Amino acid sequence: MPQPSYSLSIRDWDKKIGTVQIHTGLVTALTLPALLTQVGALRDAIDDIVIGVEAKESQTVFDTILDDATPASAFAQRGNKWLVIYHDNTQFFDPPVNAIPNDAYLRTYRVMIPTADNSLLADNDTFLDITAGVGLAFKNAFEAVAKSPAGGSVIVDSVEQDNVNA
Repeated sequence: MPQPSYSLSIRDWDKKIGTVQIHTGLVTALTLPALLTQVGALRDAIDDIVIGVEAKESQTVFDTILDDATPASAFAQRGNKWLVIYHDNTQFFDPPVNAIPNDAYLRTYRVMIPTADNSLLADNDTFLDITAGVGLAFKNAFEAVAKSPAGGSVIVDSVEQDNVNA
């Protein structure tokens, strides 16, 4: 069975859609309230680091159109992306027994977020500061919601401007 995931579609200036998809944990009646809170915080954190319009979100338990507006900035292009590098941080799936190792432990993954807000970058820098401000808010929100494809918790290593395909 595929890992449940959260998708957020972002509209650029040309009214084209770019999507970021993040693996989440299993959704149950018990985990849903916390997941919805975490997803809301992640959506807000992504909104703070992009200049496109968050258009639609989807999770196994919901599929909601958020907005059909066009972004205010012509620089909101889906080819201008944040490259988020993160790794699986779950060594064992059954602590404290530690009999079920996670083969994906420390494995690195990446996800792209379209319409990056480059104004958040320091001069001559391509990395978003994830130790303070909106960068730290994004890091915390991502780590609260995201899971690796193997199902482990994750840690964000970096968020870098990636506009190679712009």
